[in-house]
Amino acid sequence: MALMSTFQSTRNILMSSISNSHNRKAGGRFSPPFFKKMKRKIAIIVSLLVCMLTGCADATKMDTLFPRADESYVGDVMALSDENGIYLNYLYETDHNGVGYHPIHRFYTRDFLIFEDKGEVLPFAQDSEVQDLAVGTGSFIIDDQGNYHCFYTGHNDYYDTYGLDKECVLHAVSKDNKTYTKNYENAIHAPEGYSTTDFRDPQVYRTDNGYLMLVGARKEKENESAIVYYESQDLENWTFKGDFYTSKDLYFMECPDVFSLGDKYYLVFSWNNVVYYRISDNFFGPWDKEEIDTFDGDGFYAAKTCEFKGKRYLVGFLDRKKREKDSLKYTWAGSVLVYELRQLSDGTLGVCMPEQYNDYFKNMLLDEKDPINGGELELGKVPESCHLSLDLNMSDKGRMDLVFSNPESGEEYKLSIDNEDDNLSFNAFPNNQPIKLKSGQQYHIDVVVEKDIVVLYADGKKALSNRIYAAVGADWKIETTDSVAENVMIYGK
Repeated sequence: MALMSTFQSTRNILMSSISNSHNRKAGGRFSPPFFKKMKRKIAIIVSLLVCMLTGCADATKMDTLFPRADESYVGDVMALSDENGIYLNYLYETDHNGVGYHPIHRFYTRDFLIFEDKGEVLPFAQDSEVQDLAVGTGSFIIDDQGNYHCFYTGHNDYYDTYGLDKECVLHAVSKDNKTYTKNYENAIHAPEGYSTTDFRDPQVYRTDNGYLMLVGARKEKENESAIVYYESQDLENWTFKGDFYTSKDLYFMECPDVFSLGDKYYLVFSWNNVVYYRISDNFFGPWDKEEIDTFDGDGFYAAKTCEFKGKRYLVGFLDRKKREKDSLKYTWAGSVLVYELRQLSDGTLGVCMPEQYNDYFKNMLLDEKDPINGGELELGKVPESCHLSLDLNMSDKGRMDLVFSNPESGEEYKLSIDNEDDNLSFNAFPNNQPIKLKSGQQYHIDVVVEKDIVVLYADGKKALSNRIYAAVGADWKIETTDSVAENVMIYGK
């Protein structure tokens, strides 16, 4: 009744305003100044009515673990954290890009459980001859005066026409972290000997002597990918210092980021839908490549890190598949995906389910006491959002399959852990992550499901994230071969 009363009152105000306007006609028409005032008044009243009906305070909040805005997708994520929360700045992607594309948008979160959509932070240029007709990955940092700086990639597909570099590094500044002013005068172009078409993804750090910037680059004559670095005292004037890390194994190393955990330094970068990492005892290397130098399969990409409340998180995106077909390969951009990083006893890096997800999933849906030893356990319908937890012990040829069977489409797919192959895998369109497994050792397995997103976390070491569109409305079960699954529990929200 209160809502209807408010609606009626607002309607009366609106009708009264329109009625009164007939007393102010000029020659049978509304006078221009009054017409403008009426448009503003009507717009305000309509906005108030919408807020009353929908609840403006919650309009931008998303209760989801893997956010994306309506009718759009999340590209490369550039996180900035402070004592209050994390600003997840990201490249905004749609399926109907125009000449300009990829403005930077933002989600804000205090816990990686609830996200607020803050909208656009940095637009792309409106003129074809301007360097940032498209915006590429960058990073955000706060200076000693409390000003916010965004260093980002200016990309222009018409560079030949207008005599531009295809890519360079650009700079924008803000006092409130909401409105950024671009400074094209501070553009940083590829040094001599490096490609002007592959020069992107600046990552800026505070150091004891000022600031340091990493940039992804490619050395033209050497046919070698490189991460180069610059130094600055004021975030405006930068001095090129040389190569930070190079590789002949990959064409390019996108989204470079360096951080420390314990007594080690780690370098992460991405290429061709895979996130890689390297280890060193020093910030400047030398960098060691591990036998398994990845975290996840072919769907998780462009990840960089942020620290919040004493923990280091790896934040990237999980790709989508066009036409929502499981049998197709992944397409760039999708939803935010967050891993908690852990330094393992041997100095390598592991990824795991963020600990706060345990607070998100509180309601027990299944508690299976009996072990599944070389058999199967029917789990019923896949919940729209849930956390599956179990302990797994495998023989040398042991295997566990999480099977999704969709009665409507007739599709059946398997998410598998295989000791013989030392592999996590999904069999719709092959996706896998190597992992070192041993017989006789117990592994804790977590699986988080949210609609078509299914992420498997293996013992705090590796993960395998997937879009499984057939999982929506499907039945699922656990199958074990030469292995034992026990302590099977499912939690819902």
